[in-house]
Amino acid sequence: MPSSNLVHILVRRWRTIGIATLIGLVLALGFSLVQPLRYSSSVRLLITQTNVTGLDPYTAIKSTERIAQNLSEVIYTSSFFNAVMSSEQVDRTYFPTDEISKRQKWQDAIATTVVPDTGIMVVTAYHTSREQATTLAVKVAQEISSQAPNYFGYSVRVQVIDDPLPSRFFAKPDFLRNGMMGLIAGFLVGAAWVLGKVRD
Repeated sequence: MPSSNLVHILVRRWRTIGIATLIGLVLALGFSLVQPLRYSSSVRLLITQTNVTGLDPYTAIKSTERIAQNLSEVIYTSSFFNAVMSSEQVDRTYFPTDEISKRQKWQDAIATTVVPDTGIMVVTAYHTSREQATTLAVKVAQEISSQAPNYFGYSVRVQVIDDPLPSRFFAKPDFLRNGMMGLIAGFLVGAAWVLGKVRD
């Protein structure tokens, strides 16, 4: 079918597509509303290596990036979680006792990003309490700083270079992003349904 005909069909059935798009938006926002509202708090870390003799700058920074990525994975291990939970300032009751649920919630509570071409890692914690989000971010950063040499050798240093930055408002769920995804999904479903009915 020519593309001009497809466009004509979609325009002619705009009401159907519009309703589907609206339903997608409503469902996405409804899904967001049933999720707990959480604040975020971020801490930035600088990862360096003291023994980079013989490495050119590009190789050295790529090596540091790789270490940062590996540290990001270490954060989600049980041993790391237990080390962070050993702090009296952390609200342990926020995490379930069931191992599967606990790991899922921990992965949802902590996010890490590595800034490309740098040795900077950003640790972001999410919690229903702004204070607890900041506490989690700080404790994770401190644990990374103290444990990094044990995992990658004493030539690796991790330093906290920024104070924790808590969000002023709720960071999750992201209503704008979820709403846009709902709109797009609703539009695609509506368009597919209209085109499918025409071919039938």
